[in-house]
Parts: sequence; structure tokens; C-alpha cells
Amino acid sequence: MSTATRPPSRTQYHRAVKEDLTETPHPEWVEAMTANLAPEWTGVLKSPLFAATTQEPFPAGVWRGVLLEFFCVVEAFPKYMGAYLARTTFGQKPGDILARDWLIGNIRTEALHAQWYIDWGAALGISYEEMVSHRPGPEVGALYEFLWSMAYRGSLAEAFGAINYAIEGVTGDWTRLVLPAFKEYCGDDKHALMWLIEHAEYDDAHPREALELIKITAREDEREQVEAAIRRSLELFRRAFDAMI
Repeated sequence: MSTATRPPSRTQYHRAVKEDLTETPHPEWVEAMTANLAPEWTGVLKSPLFAATTQEPFPAGVWRGVLLEFFCVVEAFPKYMGAYLARTTFGQKPGDILARDWLIGNIRTEALHAQWYIDWGAALGISYEEMVSHRPGPEVGALYEFLWSMAYRGSLAEAFGAINYAIEGVTGDWTRLVLPAFKEYCGDDKHALMWLIEHAEYDDAHPREALELIKITAREDEREQVEAAIRRSLELFRRAFDAMI
């Protein structure tokens, strides 16, 4: 008598998907791309906002404005990913199955980040109503719209590059710069620090996995466009931060 076997649970399967995206040696074109993008990546981290945050007095008012402005991007992250999830196939293109399942598994994680971000804002005196009703200025608005453009009209590789690799990747770096100052300002309020801690202290694998997905999904004839999308995302991120101070 045959015995029916149950398929792996969603959690187990998502772990398997992540194992398939273990970091691999970079091909020459990826090595060249990351080297070419180093000035823009470093440029984000050199925004005066981060230098000011590490000095006394702590610029609480400035960060209140930062959090209000960038909520639209944080809240939209799972929506961005849903837009290019809808454009994946099931095995018709290289890497599409893996890209599809990675996006499905991570959209819920990104949805949690919006609540953590609201908790962070509350520690700076921002009410829920104020946060969710805020309309961003032109600099953050330009970043927000560019990421939507990549999600809807870019290739999968461009979307992974501009959204998951560029924004999430450099966010891991800038949050490490400012976390000590926020720990001193917020004290032991772990609720308030969860968004920062998740991005700065824990191994946020999304950018690394996104780079693996870029390697898998990028056609040879679109590698320059992928690099350009990442560069533009970093440039707009820097401009948005600079407009805050």
C-alpha cells in the first residue's frame, strides 16, 4: 500500500528557497558593477544627516521629519515586491520560479516592517494618524515614484537591483551608523528600536539574496540597465536624505 506524503510546509519551503540563494562567487560583470557603484553607495552614507546624528545634541526634530517623509517608501515595500511578483512566470524564464517563491516568502516580512517603523516614530512623538496621512516632499516623492517605476516597468533584475539590493543594502549600512545614537536617545525601549535593530544588528539577508537573484535573472543584454537602475536608486536616496537637513 502506498503511503501519501505531505508537501513541505510553507516555512520549510521558504527555508529551502533561501538555501538556494546562498552567496556564490561573483562573475566578472557583477564584480565590475559593484565596483562602479561604490561612489554612489558611499555617497548615501556620507549624507550630512548621519554625521549630525552622531554629534550632540541629538537632532530629534530632524529625524521626526525623516521618519514622516520616508514612511511612504517603507509602507510601499511589500507593494513594490507584489508588482514584480505579478510579472514572474512559472519556469518560462531563467530564475523565475526561485524569484517568485522568494518574493512570496518575503512580502509578509516587509509588511511587518511598517508597524515597527510606526513604533519608531511614536518614540519621536509622531502619532499614527500623522504618520499614515503624511504626504512626502519632492525628493522623497521622486524616490518613491522611481521605485514604483522599476516595480512596474523594469525587468525583474532591474527591480531586484533598484529596490531590494540598493535600498535595503545601503539601509543596512546607514542604520549601523545611527543605531548607537538612537539607543542612547530611546534607552531600553526595544519597541521603538525594533526597525533599526532588525536592519542594523541582525543578518538582513535580503540584499545579498537580491544580488543572487540579479545574477540569475539578468540577461546579458540588460546588465547595463541593471547597473543604471541601482545607481539611480542610490542617487535619489542620497538626495532625499540631504533634503532633510
